[in-house]
Amino acid sequence: MLRIHDLWASYGPILALQGVSLEVPEGSITAILGANGAGKSTTLRTISGLLKPSRGVIEYEGRRIDRSSAESIVEMGILQVLEGRQLFTEMTVLENLKLGAYTRSDRGSISADMDRMFELFPILKERISQQAGLLSGGEQQQLAIARALMARPRLLLLDEPSLGLAPLVTRAIYGVVQQINAEGVTILLVEQNVNLALDVASYGYVIETGRIAVEDEAGKLRENETVRKSYLGY
Repeated sequence: MLRIHDLWASYGPILALQGVSLEVPEGSITAILGANGAGKSTTLRTISGLLKPSRGVIEYEGRRIDRSSAESIVEMGILQVLEGRQLFTEMTVLENLKLGAYTRSDRGSISADMDRMFELFPILKERISQQAGLLSGGEQQQLAIARALMARPRLLLLDEPSLGLAPLVTRAIYGVVQQINAEGVTILLVEQNVNLALDVASYGYVIETGRIAVEDEAGKLRENETVRKSYLGY
């Protein structure tokens, strides 16, 4: 579904990605792992069009998108849940969810999808009239994912969904991630919690200082000596 080849990107004079190449098969959960500042989030930002690469190719379903606008990439079916949630904090839960569907023209199905979000994230129905900025961290993360799902993505980019959350809340969110993947949404996951990511992903890439250092099936990555010592602590 997604192919990246020899991707380079910078923030001004700071080189963030140095020849990153990876693939995301349709229907998979693929993980990008690594330490803070390694280039994980930058990779997602280039895919979603928020950052233009200086070199390299990004193809989505055979179509080159590395020069496409962020708006057109959303319309193609690629949605990103940004690190830090980036909600409209003064708007209500309901208003945030409605904004997630702003690109859609099938207005008749939006209500049904809203009900589906409340099935996946029951707490959001309880908080439907509450301002997003008053939600807990876990509730905000659920809202951020639900807002993205309202756009009916085919490829969902998740950036650090466990960041700052209690383990119980994190497990619940990852349970939903696995459920929506089983329903047909392909997921590219960025995560510092390597153990957690390898529990749900089928394949993973470890990125270090802007380069892919290791890649393999999730089970094999867990047994990789470098990954164990550097990221799993054993």
